[in-house]
Amino acid sequence: MNSETRPKAALDSDLYAEAPVLRARLEVRPEDLDDLLDALWGLDPAVGAWQDMETGRAWLQAFSVDPASLAATASAMERAAGAGPCETERLPREDWAESWKKFFRVVRVSPRVTVRPPWENAEPERPDGVVVCIEPGMSFGTGLHGTTQTCLRFIESLLEETPGASLLDLGCGSGILSIAARLLGFRHVRGVDYDAAAVRVAAENARENGVSDVPFSLCDVTVDPIPAADVVVANILAPVLVSAAPRVSRAVSRAPGAALVLSGILDSQYAGVVRAYAAQGFSEVRRLSAGEWTSGLFRRVGASARGA
Repeated sequence: MNSETRPKAALDSDLYAEAPVLRARLEVRPEDLDDLLDALWGLDPAVGAWQDMETGRAWLQAFSVDPASLAATASAMERAAGAGPCETERLPREDWAESWKKFFRVVRVSPRVTVRPPWENAEPERPDGVVVCIEPGMSFGTGLHGTTQTCLRFIESLLEETPGASLLDLGCGSGILSIAARLLGFRHVRGVDYDAAAVRVAAENARENGVSDVPFSLCDVTVDPIPAADVVVANILAPVLVSAAPRVSRAVSRAPGAALVLSGILDSQYAGVVRAYAAQGFSEVRRLSAGEWTSGLFRRVGASARGA
């Protein structure tokens, strides 16, 4: 998923380079920060916090190049805090670069996966954990969004059930899911995206993480052939998931333990996605929610996890 209306409006790298960066900021009581961040977890764009250690003042803040998505997050911040209005301002590019560094820190995004930006150092929090280094910019796939985190949780559980399985990342974005899957132990991983800029960035991030054996390529799931895999993770817009359901379903192998993870779905759209894949012979096994987004794990009717 490589657009933050998927959950974000798709932007190629040249357009993004010229797009103004917008920041929404709301001052709150410092003692409320943790509860507010929990309440706002999973929004797109993601909500972070900034506190002035000299004065003690604290703010919620979010960044985006998409005014509509930023306005929605700003409204959610106001509702959660019972305050407002948010201040929204356009940032010069150099100010944005420094603001983003303050905003994006090392984050544990799933039980075994920690994500860090290039300017931070981190060690795994568990002996079997991994650290993924991602150059975030404004592209989807920093690990902050709830859909990315729920996908990673499914990937971890599927690795335990299906050791040696292959994995396809549909809508790879920054490559975070593909890279994490390879580092965790999936032997054969590949990522595809409809955006050439995303494919390029994902390959660069894979090299940075020492997994350059993960191939990334262009693919529009609505028209192009979709590579097959034992585990298919599709983190793309719900309308696309529905319209491409027959094609996405065919990409899931019939090997024992084969599974399909569908994500990038607003709560209000989830039932429609479930129906579309039930028509293709898949049933929901489990779902995870983050904010207003829901992700689901699906298997073919009658199939079960390997070794179950």
